[in-house]
Amino acid sequence: MAVAFDVFSSSTGTGTLSHTHTPVGTPRGIIAILVSVAGTDSANAATYGGVAMTEVALSPEVLTGGETGNVSVFFLGSSVPSGAQTAQITVNDAEAKAFGVISLTASNDTEVQDTSSLQSTSQGNPSVTLSLGGKDCFCALGAYSGIGNGSIAPLTNWTERLEHDFGNDEAYFATYNTIGSVDVTAGYTAGADDVALIAIAVTESTGGGGVTVKTLAALGVG
Repeated sequence: MAVAFDVFSSSTGTGTLSHTHTPVGTPRGIIAILVSVAGTDSANAATYGGVAMTEVALSPEVLTGGETGNVSVFFLGSSVPSGAQTAQITVNDAEAKAFGVISLTASNDTEVQDTSSLQSTSQGNPSVTLSLGGKDCFCALGAYSGIGNGSIAPLTNWTERLEHDFGNDEAYFATYNTIGSVDVTAGYTAGADDVALIAIAVTESTGGGGVTVKTLAALGVG
């Protein structure tokens, strides 16, 4: 069984965010995405069922000009707790935020195959390329957009999971419908505006892995 989408859940607010995520299957991977209107890195650490998650490469993506915003992505691919669990992200500001969590099923542990990101103070139809390296992957994205709520449309073969209105700007979460090994264009359709975006591809694990400074901090090390 290749890696596959299980469930998306979300919460919104201004401080540290947490909610119960209830998988349908047995989760072998968790993706946590925070989108905020702050012009600095909002995220301190993320946990799932009390287990520290690793912040992925290229995260955070911080847009400091125009209408500011930032996106952070965290991942857990082994020792994933089963059943309903609390997903939590601790933050360092009181700006408006949206927190999305995706559980994945697979036959084995999972790992990040690729991440890709962009930021701009004026870009229409923003997109990046995820390099899958010939491996079957699940793909997702989180984005901050300065465009008004309801003005974003998913690309072909993508499913919008959440479009959250911050007022004059918004958070956007989407997943790719196809599990395959061909490189994927990740983005959305919209008029030119501010954007910060991170896309992620996840595959079944072949071993390895590591931790980041934020992961160590969440574990109380360093």
